[in-house]
Amino acid sequence: MSIEHTPPSTYILRELNDVTVPDSISWVPQTIGWKVLLVVLIIVAAYLSYRWLLRWWCNRYRTEAIEALTHLSIEHHHFEDILFSILKMVLVYLDPANGKLFGRSFLQKIDELSDESTLFNDEIAQKWVQSLVNPSTVLDSREREILRQRAVLWAKTHQGNSQKFASVRSLFDKRSNERTGRGESRHV
Repeated sequence: MSIEHTPPSTYILRELNDVTVPDSISWVPQTIGWKVLLVVLIIVAAYLSYRWLLRWWCNRYRTEAIEALTHLSIEHHHFEDILFSILKMVLVYLDPANGKLFGRSFLQKIDELSDESTLFNDEIAQKWVQSLVNPSTVLDSREREILRQRAVLWAKTHQGNSQKFASVRSLFDKRSNERTGRGESRHV
């Protein structure tokens, strides 16, 4: 059984008016200062997103190399050759002129690009390079693990990107100079 409610009819409540609901407030900024701030924040967010994407894009070879190095088993029969191939691919990606490097010059180039002190300037590295050409030279599992750890550290920390950006920037600078005055800089 339901009971119907009726408005009160007492003399106290007779003059009571209903409460009006206020209009909803707009969330859109109404002053120009907030709009300018919103535009600036959007531009900063877009710039930071662009920088992050550019950094990710330019460092994707690092993640591929690190993944290949970490999945490389030290018990693999051709460990030395695969390790050399991975590091060589990274060097060639950084500068195609590195394709001809082998032996001591290969190790020197790796050390030159290294942020750490010389990683590949010791007896183990020399033995590794020697094992690439001499099948009688064999690395034990401890030496293989040391080489793999050094290679992973080098892939994470080498300074190849800044040089690649510098070469791209110099290419753009050359082109802009050619357009403005055949290599001559113009001052206003």
